[in-house]
Amino acid sequence: MERITCSLVVAIALIVGCRGQSNTSAGSAAADADPQASTQDVARAASPARNADAVVDVGSELQISKDDPSKTGWQSEAFSDSAGTQLKHLGEILANSGESKYKIDSIVADACSVPQLRPEQLEPVYDDSQTLVRRTKTLESQTDQRISATELESLVRNNLHELGIVSNIQSKFKIFDVLLRGDEATTRVYVHFSGTNDSGRAQMNATWLCAWTDIESSHPKITSVRLEKYEEVAISGTQPAFADKTRAVFDGPVFREQLQYGVDHWLDRIAASMSIDIGGWQGLAIGDVNGDDLEDVYICQPGGLPNRLYVQNVDGSAREVSAEAGVDWVDSSHGALIVDFDNDGDQDLAVGVPSGVVLMANDGSGKFIVAATKVLPAALPYSLAAADYDQDGDLDLFVCCYNRRGGVNQHLLFARPIPYHDANNGGRNVLLRNDATPANGKWQFSYATGKTGLDQMNNRRFSYAAAWEDFDDDGDLDIYIANDFGRNNLYRNDNGKFVDVAPSANVEDIGPGMSACWGDYDNDGRMDLYVSNMFSSAGNRITGQSQFQATADTNTRGAFRRHARCNSLFRNLGDGKFRDVSVENGVDLGRWAWGSRFADINNDGWQDLIVTNGFITQEDTGDL
Repeated sequence: MERITCSLVVAIALIVGCRGQSNTSAGSAAADADPQASTQDVARAASPARNADAVVDVGSELQISKDDPSKTGWQSEAFSDSAGTQLKHLGEILANSGESKYKIDSIVADACSVPQLRPEQLEPVYDDSQTLVRRTKTLESQTDQRISATELESLVRNNLHELGIVSNIQSKFKIFDVLLRGDEATTRVYVHFSGTNDSGRAQMNATWLCAWTDIESSHPKITSVRLEKYEEVAISGTQPAFADKTRAVFDGPVFREQLQYGVDHWLDRIAASMSIDIGGWQGLAIGDVNGDDLEDVYICQPGGLPNRLYVQNVDGSAREVSAEAGVDWVDSSHGALIVDFDNDGDQDLAVGVPSGVVLMANDGSGKFIVAATKVLPAALPYSLAAADYDQDGDLDLFVCCYNRRGGVNQHLLFARPIPYHDANNGGRNVLLRNDATPANGKWQFSYATGKTGLDQMNNRRFSYAAAWEDFDDDGDLDIYIANDFGRNNLYRNDNGKFVDVAPSANVEDIGPGMSACWGDYDNDGRMDLYVSNMFSSAGNRITGQSQFQATADTNTRGAFRRHARCNSLFRNLGDGKFRDVSVENGVDLGRWAWGSRFADINNDGWQDLIVTNGFITQEDTGDL
């Protein structure tokens, strides 16, 4: 939910952009712009008139009226709102089998031009006993046919039924490209339908190129639909692959009184002085804390709420033991790790708090005492990653520090990325070298950031997450860092010294990086890289318009557009370089993505991908 920060900065950037101002700092190369979501026509769209009354400076306060794109010179966004509403109504018509209050002829024009919307030639790309995924490799020649609005409804409905989407129909439409031409418009739309049938479930994912008329009205009409991409998924069996067991595992007084409630609930009950924040930036850690060979979980909480440690029982349930384990403090906590720092055979605990990193030693039974604290006064510890980077036999600790100041909501109030799409003014990340020796039996860590070359000019990039891996197979661990507001880092380890090789390796991945993970997805023996980013349909639409950052150079405009793109999968080529294979493998659209992880979910020997996504669900009041 830290995207409140990003959304605010986006809004400010767009206000500046529509006034012809821009930041001309060089972004990534123009080749980084998303070719799948960009057209020359969009770049040539006419620049609408500007409204000088959109923002009024009264005294020292900046007053921003409720967003109305038609009054601020963004007719493309005003049209997108209307077209999006019409598509939503189309989905409701299809879901309600003709019983919807909306009428298809108010959405689709007569004699609508439509080719085949479900290709005859589909290539299976995944098939096991339960799930079949088929895609178009190349779209066959499409012959347009002119049909009525009612016939279009029947065509789409029949296509869904043939696929197996019969009941419980749900739909989602995302307009990510808009071109206005006179009294007509063209949009690119991500389309998703899902539903059930007697034998299982199915879903359809596609990209439609839609033409519209009556674009000045609040009810524009579709005049043609063409298919650009298509994928369908059929899942046999009426039961879902996963079942929600949260309450069954964690149920008890603590769960019922604290954990089952969301952040909004506690914001109304805990003073801001306790460092409760609005975003739920907290993490968790998994490990066996009591040596019974069962994985336990430590759950970080916002300020004012105690952290929780759950120890797993033999039957798969868990009991809450944070107080007796000594880890139920109420400081705002972020990233956590359960690992063995002192090489005594039990799992210790590291947690990021506003004042630094708390390191706690395990006594062997699952009880913890503070062993060392490294205060990082200039930065907010956000996430942690441990590895033996210097190959001396103990685990060292890398700390991602998002913002330069800690404390109550400081990652919101003081996060001012400059420039927005390529910022390097965040908190400095820190590498803590583990200097403990078996002889002294003490916990000793030293700052190794500068000594190892990590404290270069690229070390202040609003970092969210880091992932260690020996990507070049030279025997030592390298580290990839996912950064918000711009490009990422890949630090190659050369005998304990690090060099940022992200540009030459083709993995800078400029964008709002949230997480990174390594895995050999193609089983070629080389570790590949997946990065989750925030996808923004509005960002794709707006950055393609000519009035956005109108005076910026091509590289900067391309970097902004790349910033709004989806997730990235990079294939390791084995020569120190990677190739972006996100689109061809169908793993780019991870929605508003957060964490990601490779895992062989179905035990077939191939690494699958899990991506968490979502955004705030509060009522939209129109208040920026």
